[in-house]
Amino acid sequence: MEKSLTYIIALIVVVSGISCTEPFEIESKNFENVLVVEGTITDEIRPQIIKLSRTSTLDTVNVIYEDNAQINVVGSDGANYHFTQERETGHYISDEEFNAQPNIYYSLKIITKDGRHFTSSEVILPPAVPMDQVFADRVTEPAKNRDGVEVLINTQDLTGNAKYFRYEYDETYKVVVPYPSRFTVEIVNEVSNPRSYDLIITPREPEEVCYSTEYSSGIIQTTTTELNQNKVFRFPVKYLPKEDFKLRDRYSILVRQYVQSEEAYTFYKTIKDMGSLGSMLSQGQPGYVVGNIINEDNPEEKVIGFFEISSVSSQRIFFDYHDFDLPKPPYFTECEVYLLNYNQTMDPDDRSALYNYIKYFDYQVLGNSSTGIYRIVNPECSICTYFSSNIKPDFWEN
Repeated sequence: MEKSLTYIIALIVVVSGISCTEPFEIESKNFENVLVVEGTITDEIRPQIIKLSRTSTLDTVNVIYEDNAQINVVGSDGANYHFTQERETGHYISDEEFNAQPNIYYSLKIITKDGRHFTSSEVILPPAVPMDQVFADRVTEPAKNRDGVEVLINTQDLTGNAKYFRYEYDETYKVVVPYPSRFTVEIVNEVSNPRSYDLIITPREPEEVCYSTEYSSGIIQTTTTELNQNKVFRFPVKYLPKEDFKLRDRYSILVRQYVQSEEAYTFYKTIKDMGSLGSMLSQGQPGYVVGNIINEDNPEEKVIGFFEISSVSSQRIFFDYHDFDLPKPPYFTECEVYLLNYNQTMDPDDRSALYNYIKYFDYQVLGNSSTGIYRIVNPECSICTYFSSNIKPDFWEN
């Protein structure tokens, strides 16, 4: 599963090619509307994904998806997998689940809506290497201003055939609001001048426990080519400061390891070295690297991206601050509870403030009141579905 953006900087930079040993030169050009291709087919049996988009200028916020293209992945064994665009995301999803097979060469075929034909070079599945261990460890490095928890990887390939690795992760964390509300509040019978209104307070099930998921960004890679052993040891993929809210209740991370070819590794590394911190193809990137995709009729046309076949393995772990003797991290936002008087004859300023907080800022009532005095708090501190989901993931372990 790939998680990446396709924002591109306004100035397009051309690199004449990719080489593992030869340096490349960067030449500035004016902005051009260029096809962007992202696709990693894996050895997992699942719907595979290809992403097509267009380069965009710095003032373009949204991804410009390339619509209505025809996409096929073709194997040297005669296999032909068709992809259909998913309108919700703009991605192209394979019509059937499949996985890349060993010793088969695959190529990507694209026909854009204006009839141009693009194709990738043939790529083959690298050897499968499962991760030996995903684990978390306490780190304290005062010189680097680091004090928290780091997620680390151990991997070893005794055959020496796999030397290039890329990592992605999904992190899911439990959220428990500090002030759960067991009531809904509704303003009725409003009169603007002078201000008058009534409150209807209704019991409800509190929404106090949720689960949020975030995905890795940036390019996380390593290689064993310069090591004495073909071994990845304590390679860091994620750092969490001890104050990180995600550690507050329960944290889980699913790490995926992609075994890459030398060409794919070099492409990603060059992109990263050129300054793409957010993703493979980010808006802040100062250019692009020529990949393995060309226009069949016009090889000189610029295309951004790389079609890759990769073996993948994954592991999930759970932990929280208790496991490392850390203090409980603070909640992600300030939670200030206000005590306001609804009775106009007692405190008209309170009554007006109560109206404004509920009407315009969605503050939640923490209890019913027979005296007209209400405790209210901002919604982020009271109902977790305001910013997250209360659907417990199937994989979740308490």
